[in-house]
Amino acid sequence: MRFLGRWLGQSLTLAAGILALALAAQAPGFAEHYMAALEQRAQEQRADIAGRVDVARRFYSLPDNADARAVLLHLTEREPANAASLRQSAQRLAALEAAYGRLTAASPLLRPLLAVPALTIGNGAVADVADSALATYTPRLPLSLPALVYGIAGLFLGVLLAEALASLAQAPFRRAAPPPRPW
Repeated sequence: MRFLGRWLGQSLTLAAGILALALAAQAPGFAEHYMAALEQRAQEQRADIAGRVDVARRFYSLPDNADARAVLLHLTEREPANAASLRQSAQRLAALEAAYGRLTAASPLLRPLLAVPALTIGNGAVADVADSALATYTPRLPLSLPALVYGIAGLFLGVLLAEALASLAQAPFRRAAPPPRPW
């Protein structure tokens, strides 16, 4: 019976380690997916802003060489709500570009760690991109150094947690040491 208990405990520990390895190895792939989603959303935001500025130029017969700032000043005088909406779009674009810039400036090993805050405490446009990236991410096992590093770290962490849980589960069933003999 002791043999079966040991075998079951080791099997569960091994399974937890392999599961943690597979999950942790996903981190670099998700970071790449998240970066692509940030860039795509930033491009969409740029196109939206450029289109709205172009429409405002044509509607108010502004010169073609009038930059976005001049158009925004003109809109502020004539249509404050539209100008405020354009400012919010520019702020969203700045947030997306800043998040993308932080990720591209970091080494591939640190990118997953920088992507985590967007999932947990992100706000606004960046959090929306992180949520949609997580919803559309397809798990894969990339053969890269970051995936290997995160996978090994996940394996160690998974085995450590499984061993700790197994030790806690076995604690009530351990026999107490016999009291010392008086002689």
